[in-house]
Amino acid sequence: MTSKRIVYFDCFSGISGDMILGALVDLGVDLDSIRKGLMGLGVNGYTIKSRRVKRNGITGTKIDVISDISSRKEHQRSFRDIKNILDK
Repeated sequence: MTSKRIVYFDCFSGISGDMILGALVDLGVDLDSIRKGLMGLGVNGYTIKSRRVKRNGITGTKIDVISDISSRKEHQRSFRDIKNILDK
């Protein structure tokens, strides 16, 4: 029997994708593995950067997802578009 690990996010005041990515990196997920996984979606026009930050005495990994300005209008997606990308 293999053991599974579960991550539970208590998002009482909300959370964003970059916050989730930063938390996963702090837990030990390799950022290059995340980048490779995202490349498999076939979505272009962004760069992911990370840095260590300290706010109010708490340190963590800050992930910045930087959109290519020239591709923003071309890449507006609806929920249906996003769901189709993930289903593929």
